Amino acid sequence: MANANVDEHPGLGTGLGRLQGKVAIVTGANSGIGRATARLFAREGAKIVCCDIQEDTTPRIDKLIGQDEGQAVFMRVDVTLQADCDRMVSTALEKFGDLDILFNNAGTGVRKFIHELTDDEWNFVVNVNLNALFLGVRAAIPHFLKKGRGNIVNTASTFGLLASEQYPGYCATKAAIINLTRQMALDYGCKGIRVNCVCPGAIETPRFRGFPPRPTLPLATEEQRARMAASNRALLRFGRPEEIAYGVLFLVSDEASFVTGHALVIDGGQTIDA
Repeated sequence: MANANVDEHPGLGTGLGRLQGKVAIVTGANSGIGRATARLFAREGAKIVCCDIQEDTTPRIDKLIGQDEGQAVFMRVDVTLQADCDRMVSTALEKFGDLDILFNNAGTGVRKFIHELTDDEWNFVVNVNLNALFLGVRAAIPHFLKKGRGNIVNTASTFGLLASEQYPGYCATKAAIINLTRQMALDYGCKGIRVNCVCPGAIETPRFRGFPPRPTLPLATEEQRARMAASNRALLRFGRPEEIAYGVLFLVSDEASFVTGHALVIDGGQTIDA
C-alpha cells in the first residue's frame, strides 16, 4: 500500500492560471495519465468533469483535486456508450455552465498474436480506443460549434507510429487516432476548434507499477520493466504521468493557439531514430 503522505504526482508544480475559467472533461481520469492531467488542469484553474469506469482508486480523483482546492465532479462513465458520452457533456454544462476542453484519454490494450485474438478482445480494444473517441467528440462538437471555439486532445501512443510485438489492436487504433486527429483538425479548424493528440512512450502508470493502488494489468516483471524503460532510448527511464500531463496542458492552452492537427510525441527518445 502506498504511503498516504507521499504525493503520487511530485512532478506537478503550482498552477499558473493557464486554464482559469475553463471547463474540461477528462476520460480515464482516475488513473495514470488521465489522473495526473485532471489534477494539473484543476491546478491551472479549470473545473473538471472526471470520467472513468472504475472509481476504487483512493483517493478518487475528484477528492484528490478537492484536496488541492480545485473544483471537480466524478462520473462513472462507459466511454463506449453514446448515452454516457452525452451525459458527460450535459453534466459539464449543468454543473459548471460551459465546456471548453475534451481530453479523450481512456484506452486499453490486449497483447496477443492477431490469430489468437477473439472477436470480443478485438472489438473491446477498438471500442474503447477508437469508437469511444468518436462518441465523445460527437457529443461535444455541437456545443463547441455553437460557441465558436473548443479544444480536443486525444491520447494516441508511440505505438501509433511504431509497431510493437503482439499488440495488433492497440497499434492499429492508436495509428487511427493520429490520423483522425489530423482529419478533424481540417474539418473544424475554420470553426474555431483545435484538435491535437499526444503520443506517450513507456510511462510508469498503474498498468506497470500498481499505484495507485490496483494495477489495471498484471504487474510487469523487473526484466519487462527494464526493457520498457530502455525503449525510451535517449533518457533510459520510464516517463511519469505528469510529464504527459504538461504536454496536454500546452496543447489545450492559449500558448498553443496556432497548433492543430499535431501529434505531440513525448517519449524519452523512443522514436528518435525511427
